[in-house]
Amino acid sequence: MTAPVRPASFAERRAGLLLSAAVIACLLIVSLLRGSLGAIGPDGDDVMRLVQVRALIDGQSWFDLTQPRLGLEGGTPMHWSRLVDLQMVLIAAPLTPLIGPDAALAVAITVWPLISVLIVIWGVMLGARAFGGRGVIAFAALLAFAVLYRHFRFLPGAIDHHNLQLGLILLAGGALLAPSRPASHLALAGAALGLAVAVGVEVWVFAAVLAAFVAVDWMVSGEPSRRGAVAFGASFAAVLAATFLITVGPLDYWTVRCDAHSSVTLLAGLAGGAAFALAAQVASEKSLAIRIAALANVAAVTGALLAVTGPQCLSNPLDALSPAAQELWLARVEEARPTLAYLDGRLDEVLFRLGTTVAGLAAAIWLACSPATRRAGLLLTVMLTVSLAFALYQTRFYVFGQLFAVLPLAVLAARLWSGEAGQGLPRLAYLGVVIVSVPTIWGAAGMTLSAPPPAATLSGAAAPACDPRAVHAALNTLPPGRILAPASETPGLLLNTKHSALYGHYHRNADGIEAALAIYTAHPVEARARLRSASVDYILVCPADPDMLFFAQHSPKGLIGEILAGRAPAWLEPALQAGPATIYRVTPQASPGQPAAP
Repeated sequence: MTAPVRPASFAERRAGLLLSAAVIACLLIVSLLRGSLGAIGPDGDDVMRLVQVRALIDGQSWFDLTQPRLGLEGGTPMHWSRLVDLQMVLIAAPLTPLIGPDAALAVAITVWPLISVLIVIWGVMLGARAFGGRGVIAFAALLAFAVLYRHFRFLPGAIDHHNLQLGLILLAGGALLAPSRPASHLALAGAALGLAVAVGVEVWVFAAVLAAFVAVDWMVSGEPSRRGAVAFGASFAAVLAATFLITVGPLDYWTVRCDAHSSVTLLAGLAGGAAFALAAQVASEKSLAIRIAALANVAAVTGALLAVTGPQCLSNPLDALSPAAQELWLARVEEARPTLAYLDGRLDEVLFRLGTTVAGLAAAIWLACSPATRRAGLLLTVMLTVSLAFALYQTRFYVFGQLFAVLPLAVLAARLWSGEAGQGLPRLAYLGVVIVSVPTIWGAAGMTLSAPPPAATLSGAAAPACDPRAVHAALNTLPPGRILAPASETPGLLLNTKHSALYGHYHRNADGIEAALAIYTAHPVEARARLRSASVDYILVCPADPDMLFFAQHSPKGLIGEILAGRAPAWLEPALQAGPATIYRVTPQASPGQPAAP
């Protein structure tokens, strides 16, 4: 006799709503306690995104992504998608007549990250319901809360595109877990992946892995997957085409850009999505051998289009940077560092970023070993393996692993708690699973095990930090010009002053980056000629800034090394002091015989 099905509790039926309310409340409380509610996030990319949004509101063309005040003469063409800008404009526009443009934009930058976290929760809940079973939804909500409740990517003011991409990739993954492969779920997954790629091509690998899973799943199962496979391929191709037409100007239709949505991503995506949908429609009832051949043809067409239209895109766009830029700039960009680089005194960061992912990978492998959950377990195993590999390569990807780990760990905890995990396993073992699912617990363990940090060896390390507000206020008293400032200060300068900036953490500003590196490390005589060539009017020096300290140590006889040593050349005229920061004016000519400043 079949056991009666236990009706879902109110908490299970409304888990997504309850989780959303709890996470949003915590994010708002954290922001309030930090005094940052309504303000832009501290990450430089958040600030630069606001610069781009303001430019759009102030009349910059929808298709023009040039930041005219960044880099050398002519500005820097940014690669960020207007699709993210659009969300904030849509939120701010109806509020502007009621509360004014500044307040409306403050509301937009507060609300948008909270909307993006709802997309993440949607994906988690879809995946949890796909597994089913006692307690799975409750544990998924609990573990998702432990990851999201104060995550910097979702705090009010965090308006960079990464939170949206996280949500879309998680949504696609959750939609693919349903064992019945409903066409509506696969259409949602295809659309989410197409939109994620259109927002930023750095997630192409995640999208490709999920698409490959759908393709192999169809190849193996055949007719039961036909409707879902067709829906996935068609929606993926349709969204890529729609976003291309929306965000790329007609004059750029055939321009190949490897770091943004362009003709190469469109053609490869259209070929892959549309051809796969056609193959699924025609060959689903055929033999396995025919399905393999059809899928091979889809892959060959897609690969050939990619190789013909954008062969340069088969390599990392950052490889085009000069060796000096890679060594002196890229290797020091925090989010681009390998996670294991933190082993040098920051074990807490390594464990915080990787511990939950590794635990989730082990749980996913356990799921893959069970016939009932093999398909979903394989998908999660692949996604967590890719997430771990990318986090080891560049630490900015660690959040994908933390979020994909929620589902396998939740299922394992629920099975242990309910006694369904197998004979001989203690039910209280679920507590251990919950503990290893929480990134902050891993971080705390790392702090306990870490040795005390070494004492600072650079004299500037003890200098007080510069106050950006004071610096911006001082700069606003000077005539507009081009400033050479530490890269981390550039977004704030562009947002809060009328000045231009030579140097920033944006790879398309390669010429500005290389000019800044050459100036910082050159002997003062050579540096002066380079400053004149780059039309730099001011130099901002903050003795405690990591850029300043690095270049002073790297090239002690270079311009920054001389300035921090108290030997600023005579042609640098101290224009203003803003706390510990000094703003130097680059004088057009040095007076004959004038001695160097002490």
